[in-house]
Amino acid sequence: MIVKVGKNGAIPLPDNKECNLNIGDILLCKLTEDKRSIELEKFSDQSLTDEQIKVHGYLARVEPLNPDDYN
Repeated sequence: MIVKVGKNGAIPLPDNKECNLNIGDILLCKLTEDKRSIELEKFSDQSLTDEQIKVHGYLARVEPLNPDDYN
């Protein structure tokens, strides 16, 4: 799937049950070998604080979509 990155680096996620992601989930962001794509997967420790996520450097929290980020 190809998605457009919005303002502030927002990435829209698919609106379906198959991705098994929920608001508040923590994702690990990995650059693919060819450095042309980013893979997102649910991180093993879902109990981290926002500060711990920031320190890790490769994590992001799923947040509600703000439509203004795509206008």
